[in-house]
Amino acid sequence: MQVLRKAFTQQLDEIVTAFVNSVDADQSLIEVDIKGSIAHATMLTKQGLLTEPQGENIVAGLNQILQEYEDGKFTLDACFEDVHMNVEKRLQALIGEDALRLHTARSRNDQVALDLRLFVLHQVELHKEQIKVLQGALAKCALANLDAVMPGYTHLQRAQPILFAHALHAFMEMFKRDGERFADLGKRASVSPLGAGAQAGSGLNIDPHFSAELLGLNSCFANSIDAVSDRDFVAEYLFAAALTSTHLSQMAETFIIWATREFGFIAFSDAVTTSSSLMPQKKNPDPVEIVRGKAGVMLGELVSVLATLKGLPLGYNRDLQESKPPAIKVAKELSNCLAVMTVALQNLTVNGENTMKAAADPEMITTDLVEYLVNRGTPFRQAP
Repeated sequence: MQVLRKAFTQQLDEIVTAFVNSVDADQSLIEVDIKGSIAHATMLTKQGLLTEPQGENIVAGLNQILQEYEDGKFTLDACFEDVHMNVEKRLQALIGEDALRLHTARSRNDQVALDLRLFVLHQVELHKEQIKVLQGALAKCALANLDAVMPGYTHLQRAQPILFAHALHAFMEMFKRDGERFADLGKRASVSPLGAGAQAGSGLNIDPHFSAELLGLNSCFANSIDAVSDRDFVAEYLFAAALTSTHLSQMAETFIIWATREFGFIAFSDAVTTSSSLMPQKKNPDPVEIVRGKAGVMLGELVSVLATLKGLPLGYNRDLQESKPPAIKVAKELSNCLAVMTVALQNLTVNGENTMKAAADPEMITTDLVEYLVNRGTPFRQAP
């Protein structure tokens, strides 16, 4: 490790350097880290802690790094440990001594807390939009099959006749709640920790409220210790994602069953099925099955973060580094699953003859007969 060793007489061991660095996960945080630094530099300039030329020089350099990242020309070096030091070192190479002023009134503790919040908030907005698109695909499929009648199931046994559209509407309600959960999470996550420093704030004349405003966040921290150690928003995000993935898994399992020859209620087009390596006649709903499998992966990441958080003493601890990879991994997995299930719905057809044949089972109107007798005065418990 080549940074932050002023008080040490040795360089950090190479094995330890590899162990403590977080560049793999931090690659996903480059954009939000730079945006946070631009807001911080702008605040420092407003407060007179940077001169106007210094602030402009820093912001211009940060924008250049952001452009390099977008062009695929800026990647993280493990010897600089994390995204924060990588950006700072690159900024120093670009603009010189002024780069050394950027970290004024800031710690990596409040910086990483900000980066992760901004990342989660971006994912929340993405997932909310993807859920709307998925709901649209459900609605379109339902409207295209309004006349399809099928059995409704309890305990996976035929229960009562229902409309196919009614079954799809049940999933729409699940995803509606998921979207609302993400929106609610976004309100609590929209808090800036910038200015909390390592854990006790700063004696310099900073304006945390202005930093929050620049970043489009609803508020800034109320307690500096909590600001740097709070990862509730990560746990909430992972819970919302895990529950959304659970609903996706339930829908995937339902479709997989309905697509079997034994049921024959639906079929997937070739665009979303794969073949067997041994049995060429088979068309397998592999993408939908993988969506079902990913739910377990996302649930595991939630448990992992909660297990990390439950043993921490008050204040920032390096264990919190382990909250980054789960959030980043789940963001990718959930986004992919929502997109795949939308495509699967768009490539799904209903076999109305088969659903109607199954719904014509005479035993399925037993409840209707009981209610007929109740309407004629027979006590419910006495109706046959």
